[in-house]
Amino acid sequence: MKVYSQGDQAIVVSLKGDVTPAATEKLLLIRHCLINQNYPFITEIVPTETDMLISYDARMMMKHLNIDSPFLHMKAMIENINIDDMTLDKEIHCVKVPIVYGGANGPHLEMILKELNMDRQTFIEIHTGTDYFVSMMGYSPGFPYLSGVDPQIIVNHTAAEPRLIPAGSVILENNKCGITTTETYSDWLVIGHTSLPLFNPKKEDFALISLGDHVKFFEVQAGGNDA
Repeated sequence: MKVYSQGDQAIVVSLKGDVTPAATEKLLLIRHCLINQNYPFITEIVPTETDMLISYDARMMMKHLNIDSPFLHMKAMIENINIDDMTLDKEIHCVKVPIVYGGANGPHLEMILKELNMDRQTFIEIHTGTDYFVSMMGYSPGFPYLSGVDPQIIVNHTAAEPRLIPAGSVILENNKCGITTTETYSDWLVIGHTSLPLFNPKKEDFALISLGDHVKFFEVQAGGNDA
């Protein structure tokens, strides 16, 4: 684990190695510990796949903690957190996501199948056969970045031209899969669509999927029952 400064009021916790559920869980444990301590000078904690940005109020720390360096204080505090014997309170949350593949719902699927020299059913079996891990949230509210794409269906390029992508579109981007939560304009490769609402701004807990969750896709037919 590496801890370094990011400007004069932020610190980064960085984990080395591949993106794995275990690596992300380490960051979540550190975040969980800091949140539980309710430090008034920590203003924001933003975890990604292998890094976590922690913003703090340096002026408040200098005024109330009698310290010379807010950064060194934060660094020591983080490095003294022992996560070896800690576990996250929540059970593994697996969200089952219905998906209609291809056609107007997945305009890039046929092109992908030709490029991979793969038939539609094989692709769907591979895509639905994976247990995806939510390794990062971002881009738009409630948007999950899903790790665990089978190497057999990885496509290392984007679409030839950007297009308007509806909310609920299931996209591929290199070794990641994602689900759009708002309408967007992008060159992502769209393979299907889900009717499952992942983002509801009217709810306090507005995102159905969160960092550390698991996602499992299952195929449904257009106009069919997604339950």
